[in-house]
Amino acid sequence: MLVLRDNDLIEIPKEIGELTRLRELHIQANRLTLLPPEIGNLDFSSDKSEFKLHLNDWVTPIQDQLQTGIPRLMDYIRSETYRYLYNRQVALKNPPPPKIDKTKKVSRLKA
Repeated sequence: MLVLRDNDLIEIPKEIGELTRLRELHIQANRLTLLPPEIGNLDFSSDKSEFKLHLNDWVTPIQDQLQTGIPRLMDYIRSETYRYLYNRQVALKNPPPPKIDKTKKVSRLKA
């Protein structure tokens, strides 16, 4: 299990894709727009796997694939189409999404 949620991450290292025995990856509530294609090396197909990605500012193709489920998303990330999109987006060097306002987060409220 690797939990990287709520960290304002704007990218995750491609080396995570080398963790082929990883069965749970939690990257929700960051500032991610893309996933490195190497994430496609991971296997989240078993019932005991979990890949949590919500509350990120995904590019439209990733968001569309998320609507169809994690298996379809993983197939897409493994595709040449996605590699092309990924390389193009990285080359553009777009500014990251704005930080998420965490002032209203329940765990940060003082009693």
